[in-house]
Amino acid sequence: MPKDRRGHAKLSKGVLEMKFMQRTKNRMRAEKEALESRTMYEKDISTGMQNAVDKFIIEPSYVPIHNLIVGRVSYGGFNPEIEKFMTKLDGDAEVQVSREMEKEISDNEMTEFSSSLNNTMASKFNKNKRRKVAHFMKPED
Repeated sequence: MPKDRRGHAKLSKGVLEMKFMQRTKNRMRAEKEALESRTMYEKDISTGMQNAVDKFIIEPSYVPIHNLIVGRVSYGGFNPEIEKFMTKLDGDAEVQVSREMEKEISDNEMTEFSSSLNNTMASKFNKNKRRKVAHFMKPED
C-alpha cells in the first residue's frame, strides 16, 4: 500500500469519494496544493518573509480614523446600555486629552504676570486720584 510523506497509508480514490470522507479528501487536496506551492516558491521566499509580521493595520471603518461618534446615541435615560457605552468612550477621550495638555506657562510666570497687571491697573487709578485731589484743593489763606 503506498504511503504519504508522514508514513501514513494513502487512501484509495474510491474511499475518498464516499460522502463521509469528503472532509478528509478536501484536507488532503489542500495539503497537496500547499506542498506544491511551497516547493514552487521555496527559492523566492526567504525565512524573513515567512516570519514577517504585518506592518499595516487594516481598519474596515473610517469612524475611528476621523474620531467620529458611534452611530447610536441615547439621551435622558432612554437606553441606559448605550449611554453607559457613550460615557465610557467619552471618559477615554478625556483621559487622552488631559495627557496631551501640558503647561505652557509655569506657575511663577503666571503669578508675576498677574501681580504686574495689578500694579499697572493700580497705578492708573492712582494717577487720576492725584490729579483730582490736586485740582480741587482749596488754596491756603
